[in-house]
Amino acid sequence: MIRTRSRIRNLIDEIEALSQIRVFEDTRRRETVEIRSLLYTVLRKFYRFNLREIMEIGEEYGYYITHASVIHSLKSFDIYKQYNKNLDEWYCAIVVDLEEDVAASRIDFIKPKLKYLSEEDLLKLSTIVQEMYEEAIIQMSKETLQT
Repeated sequence: MIRTRSRIRNLIDEIEALSQIRVFEDTRRRETVEIRSLLYTVLRKFYRFNLREIMEIGEEYGYYITHASVIHSLKSFDIYKQYNKNLDEWYCAIVVDLEEDVAASRIDFIKPKLKYLSEEDLLKLSTIVQEMYEEAIIQMSKETLQT
């Protein structure tokens, strides 16, 4: 996933538009803390930001935080989702497009490198991919049966 400033700004704008809450407002209100947790989770999972980079984003907006607070926020996100159903909806709305972008960028990353692998490595890789594909199909069918 390309991590340009404009993409990050658009992500922040989208979260603020969905929640009607300023992400980097200097407050400890529960709603604001949860929204920051949403942002940090998306940055970590889809943009592969490390803790320092997440801290730096906050600093750019005048919000100063320690790495321990970022860790706590990331670990607490699933708990926040249990008590704030909007948070889960907003997360899904944000990541639906990002997941497709991430998958496409990973495929684009892998494809050109395949030509440098030996025949033996390609065979190993194709076996692994086949197993993963079969597991994904089984998982999808289980999820379909549950709904």
